Amino acid sequence: MGKHFDRAFRKAIEAELLNEEVELEIITKMIGQGVPSYIEKALDEFIGYHDVDMVVGLVSNKVIDGFVERFEKKGVPLLINNLGEHFIPTKGFNANVIVNSEHLWQHSWALGRYAAQSLGKKGLIISSVYDAGYAFINCFQLGILSVDEDFDHDLRLLPMPEAGSLSDIKLAFEMVDMSEYDFVIPLFCGEEAMLFLEEFHGRGYHEEISLVGLPFLLETKEKHLPGLEVYSTVMTGQPEGEWLWRESFAKMGESSGKATGQAIRETKGLNTEGIVNFLKEIKPGINPVSTDIPRLMEDVLIVRLNIEGNNHLNFSQVGKVNADISNDEKIVQSRDSLNSAWMNSYLAV
Repeated sequence: MGKHFDRAFRKAIEAELLNEEVELEIITKMIGQGVPSYIEKALDEFIGYHDVDMVVGLVSNKVIDGFVERFEKKGVPLLINNLGEHFIPTKGFNANVIVNSEHLWQHSWALGRYAAQSLGKKGLIISSVYDAGYAFINCFQLGILSVDEDFDHDLRLLPMPEAGSLSDIKLAFEMVDMSEYDFVIPLFCGEEAMLFLEEFHGRGYHEEISLVGLPFLLETKEKHLPGLEVYSTVMTGQPEGEWLWRESFAKMGESSGKATGQAIRETKGLNTEGIVNFLKEIKPGINPVSTDIPRLMEDVLIVRLNIEGNNHLNFSQVGKVNADISNDEKIVQSRDSLNSAWMNSYLAV
């Protein structure tokens, strides 16, 4: 994902500054899984040695919170990009920090709300330990509880697999009788997601239980699962058939590069205010100011995806969630509570 972001950023900023007399130097540093020690080392090089004018990259809201003061003291803008696997804390970051995100936690909340309203009276959340380390479980639960504070639902976590191994997906079907539920949301991605879908389909559950999933559940291209339906999300403004999981990080790199290039060209230099203003124009609907109270930035469309025998995905919109959650007490509490732990940006793509 870092490579796709880097290439798209370079291409976009160079295109914006093609006819400008600007000497552009881009320094790239890979930070692996984005743990604090790696990020701290990279920032020491960027700010302390290279004396950069701006830092841009893929980093989670969870880990950057410990480093934002550096950007305020130095007056250096920081443009962070992520899918939105963590909340932004209630205190925000500071005026030098801009967040460009898909706000995926809001998709999870919207799916929970829709499922409780439209898919039945009892739900099951099942997840690997890895995917449980983000805010998605908490947000899905808050979504269903926003409909009914006593909504009947269960949560099951698979044990942590051995290093380098996949979770035991079949165990998910042995530890609980899924036929007791009206809908199930499996929080898996990549190969684990496909293993779950194959088992779910093979047992015939797709004929009686509604399946709910974040867009990454269907990320794997080959899906020989005729008749399988998944309720998922797509954001307003995306072309029909262009799903969130495709080229997500390249799109973030492109929008970041375009915004930065325009800010340099129009303001004759780099400044945080200019970057914020241009980012708003380039990607309408996403509010990048890190101190703002979170809300549903734009309508989250609920879609039903049906897999045909020839591996074709049929797409139909079945609902729309647009709710003001700025002052939702449970959301506010969750922003500062320990509801997610992993430091790295979401690796589902």
